[in-house]
Amino acid sequence: MIIIIQQLKTYISSQKIAHWLILLVFCTISVYVNYGLGLQERINQLSGLKEYGSYVALYAVHSIFAFLVYSILYQKYEFWKAPGFVILLVCSFLIFALRATISQHFDLIEDWSREGQKRINQFVFNDVFRLLCIFIPISLIWLLVDRKTMPLYGLTLKNHKPKVYWILLLCMLPLIAGASCLSDFLSYYPRLHILQNYNPPTWKLWLFELFYGMDFSSIELFFRGFLVIGFAKYVGSNSILPMACFYLSIHYGKPMGEAISSFFGGTILGVISYHSGSIFGGIMVHAGIAWLMEAGGVIGNYIKTLWVD
Repeated sequence: MIIIIQQLKTYISSQKIAHWLILLVFCTISVYVNYGLGLQERINQLSGLKEYGSYVALYAVHSIFAFLVYSILYQKYEFWKAPGFVILLVCSFLIFALRATISQHFDLIEDWSREGQKRINQFVFNDVFRLLCIFIPISLIWLLVDRKTMPLYGLTLKNHKPKVYWILLLCMLPLIAGASCLSDFLSYYPRLHILQNYNPPTWKLWLFELFYGMDFSSIELFFRGFLVIGFAKYVGSNSILPMACFYLSIHYGKPMGEAISSFFGGTILGVISYHSGSIFGGIMVHAGIAWLMEAGGVIGNYIKTLWVD
């Protein structure tokens, strides 16, 4: 734990104050545009290529702006001339926008389902398809580009120390408990509520939660693996803050507090994965927090009903 704190202190101090201030102002404006002006709702009203293109633009603005700030402040422009960097950067927007908009698998699930189970199965198995939307293209990129130089973007247990991440999860408990008292949090969590309305069998509720947690392994592979470890060969540890800005943008549609904290949480996990070369710690923390928020939502909503009664 002491090593991680030192890594964070070193990274924070290595970035110019102006760098932090510019990105924080940019993220503040971005959050206002989304939650104040309803950006996410407007994108959700679109469909097809318009929706897909909007997500590509949303992700590109956040990531490219952060890289440009780094280039200007530190006078580093060489990496923009590397075709590999530009191609992988564009691929990152295209891949995650596909994950955000793909819905064709719903028809496939419907064809496989018995009458009365269609909607239930769409909720239960949706995260499996979303995981594949990330895992398959990222694996192909690794096979073509990086398989000779590194494990699959952090999928290695080398330098992974589970005890540290259990401590991090314990540190998150008070914050999640506090969030569980907020109305916007309780209106969003637990995600299990979207399935309970259809009266599914209990085993499908548990399966939903299992796949919900598993989905975060693809998030870690993409953000802390591909965007941090994969891009480090071009910009070193300066891949972390562009990843954190990109990471912020995928949380729009969730409670505002969660979106804001995602920038800082993404930065912390990015520093950890950069130094360890492993994303398993991030998977532990991310999935663990997700399940704790589910539990917080269940408990918070139960207490809320007691107060109402």
